[in-house]
Amino acid sequence: MKYLALPRPHPNSRYQAEALRLMESEIMALCEKCGTSSSVEIQSRAGVDWLSLECETLTAAQLECLSHSAHLYVLFEQCGASLNPIVSRRCAYLGEDLPAVLKYKGKTNEVFTAYMLNLALCASDFGFDDAVTVLDPMCGRGTTLFEAANNGWSCVGLDADQAAVDEAGRYFKKYLEYHGFKHEQKRVSRTMAQKRSCQMNEFTYAADAASFRDGSGRRTLSLAKLEAQDVSQVYRQPLFHLIAADLPYGVQHAPSMNKKRGTAIEDLLYEALPSWTECLRTGGAVCLSFNENTIKPEIVRGMMSEAGLDVMYGPAYSDLRHWVEQAITRDVAVAVRRF
Repeated sequence: MKYLALPRPHPNSRYQAEALRLMESEIMALCEKCGTSSSVEIQSRAGVDWLSLECETLTAAQLECLSHSAHLYVLFEQCGASLNPIVSRRCAYLGEDLPAVLKYKGKTNEVFTAYMLNLALCASDFGFDDAVTVLDPMCGRGTTLFEAANNGWSCVGLDADQAAVDEAGRYFKKYLEYHGFKHEQKRVSRTMAQKRSCQMNEFTYAADAASFRDGSGRRTLSLAKLEAQDVSQVYRQPLFHLIAADLPYGVQHAPSMNKKRGTAIEDLLYEALPSWTECLRTGGAVCLSFNENTIKPEIVRGMMSEAGLDVMYGPAYSDLRHWVEQAITRDVAVAVRRF
């Protein structure tokens, strides 16, 4: 059976071509996750670039899995000369606009953020319907958290920038209030080493009032100021199914204090990855995106391996290098905790 996937449009035509390659890897990962193999290639029809999939007839469950593609606009089934639309992107748990409304300099595109979460989930032992908990240890103003929330998952966002964490919390509270979602907000204190504590802003919410009242649909989103390398001091047991982080893109960094490494971002990752791994469940996955002009891909993957993670390779997880803008060529690395 032949299927054609129409990608979501992007305002930057140069990035659109790069996004199509990312969609190709994402569709391959999703097909593997849902138990089917498919040949995937980029084709052009009527001046529009599509993805062509050839595989056995997809089941309802497999179509549901593909509907989670961050880049998918509509999936068509080809029947002779006709194209029949059969699935579009899945409905968001809270609202499609949740990760898009808050604008700020340096924000990671929400489609790419959803793509990172999908790659991590596909590599992991968990599925879209599981009660997944996501960590972004460098969350900024929370785009990854809002994408995770739209998948119906609970999430924790940590960042060293208090102002960014506070803005994310204010925005999420206003969003829940404006759209009438039943929710609660409270401050939670978590004990750390050396008599320190981590003060967390925790939201509990549900997509509808009935689910909130009976507890069946309750989810949590938690935010706190915390240095990336201190995560395991707050979460001493493996809690997270997925970890996704968009590393700083800045092309200028302070020299490393350790002569074995080259930049401050390398120092940070060297200190933080073991801490993140301690908090990751067996079978859980880490997805990191980074500017290869700041830190080299082989260094990132090497540090993941040193932290005890199994780095993913193969068609869906390799050759993910793509242009973003001047001075930023982004790559993605995914790894799994096997034991």
